[in-house]
Amino acid sequence: MDRLKHTVRSILAHAGSYRPGTIIEAERIVDAYLDDFEGYRARRAAMDALLHELALPEHHARNRGGLFELIELHLKRRHREAARLFQ
Repeated sequence: MDRLKHTVRSILAHAGSYRPGTIIEAERIVDAYLDDFEGYRARRAAMDALLHELALPEHHARNRGGLFELIELHLKRRHREAARLFQ
């Protein structure tokens, strides 16, 4: 999952320099990551993998300004959209 590691590194870089607009940049990173997956199950698995990685203690310690929580909310919205699309 090289793409997952790249996505996590990008999010962590933004978390380290948290400033206004960071969530928008992080959402774009997440969206680009998810766009690589076809179908509901693949996207759901990608979302779960990303959430798991961000929850790891070594990553979560770098969470600034609640960025990971905002990413989680974004992923929940994307999950609802995917569920509707792939019904």
